[in-house]
Amino acid sequence: MNKSKKQTFLSILLLAVIYIAFIALGLPDALLGSAWNLVRVDLNVGLGSLGIMTVVIYIMSIISTYNAPRLLKLFQTKWITFVSIAFTGLALIFLSMINEFWQMLFFAIPLGIGAGAIDVSLNHYLTKNYKASHMSFMHSFYGIGVTAGPSIMAYTLSMSNWRTGYVIVGSILILIAMIVLLSFKLWKKETEFEKAEHDRIPLKTALKIKGAVNSMFIFLLYVHIESLLGVWISSYMYQVKGSTLSTAALAATTYYLGLTLGRLLSGIFAKWIKPKALIQIGILLIGISVILFILDFDFEIYYFVVIGLIGIGCGPIYPNMMFINNDYYKPNEISKVMSFQMVIGYMGFGILTPLAGLLFDRLSIELYPFVLLFSTTVLIVLLSRYMKLKTQQSL
Repeated sequence: MNKSKKQTFLSILLLAVIYIAFIALGLPDALLGSAWNLVRVDLNVGLGSLGIMTVVIYIMSIISTYNAPRLLKLFQTKWITFVSIAFTGLALIFLSMINEFWQMLFFAIPLGIGAGAIDVSLNHYLTKNYKASHMSFMHSFYGIGVTAGPSIMAYTLSMSNWRTGYVIVGSILILIAMIVLLSFKLWKKETEFEKAEHDRIPLKTALKIKGAVNSMFIFLLYVHIESLLGVWISSYMYQVKGSTLSTAALAATTYYLGLTLGRLLSGIFAKWIKPKALIQIGILLIGISVILFILDFDFEIYYFVVIGLIGIGCGPIYPNMMFINNDYYKPNEISKVMSFQMVIGYMGFGILTPLAGLLFDRLSIELYPFVLLFSTTVLIVLLSRYMKLKTQQSL
């Protein structure tokens, strides 16, 4: 094998490791929600306590994401990835041993910190070193993780045992961390010059970067739409469309499968279609599908097909928005803008989606598709403005 072929092989091998690492990001995300009905009985807490746990995880994720550029300046990406995945895996295993709710809140801290650090570091590494198609493929592996986690938990719940689910998923994360550790020689070493790109940019300065605020609101709305579908779609299908509990539960799974498929397709078509065009195709598909979802049909399968289409439409948006940061911002701005995008994105889940839930609780969940349509419309407006901005290459 000549030197060029060997370098290509090693680059592909590292890419496979990064994809596997992104499965680790998705595995814990829907784990607690799928097990909560049994967990809360075991710990003797109310249904609403899940919200407290979620808030702690997302506060920690926001803190970790915000400070990710500082970590990237101090440490190599491979070390941040390894430690974060191992940290998260150990936290899940310890969660299987708790017998008080406060202990659950304590271990929520490393869960949130680990997720934020993995997300920013790997997104930044791929943006700098690989093509747009690889970014979409990487995010599709998150979809695999977020679908596999509840599936593992569902298996252990069939034996009325949620703790084993946490042990299995935690052990898988430890295994993935070991794979990352063994791959250390494959990673490109970030030079002091590259680390200098992560020099601290004050918040006030970052917000003045052209297009930065617009992009942050795009992430806010997109993550809000994604979480509206993941959190509330099953309740809507059960309460409004009359699906059975088990069938309604498949609505969220259908969405996540569509999301994963959308990201895989985005990676495939990235060879021929530019990232900006993939984003525009995705948001157009979401808009059409949400309108179709509002239509009233006495045909359950119709709604599941539309939910899958919404997921496919969502697929290209997040990874391609991450990748085009390379076009819109200077090298020393990318990691900071990216961290702010993720921080604001977390707020879409942690603030906007609970507010929507409050609206459904006070008025009616029948408003759900109209909230989805309103959020999509605002996202379309923000994206159309952002796409008109000049890139660094055109300045």
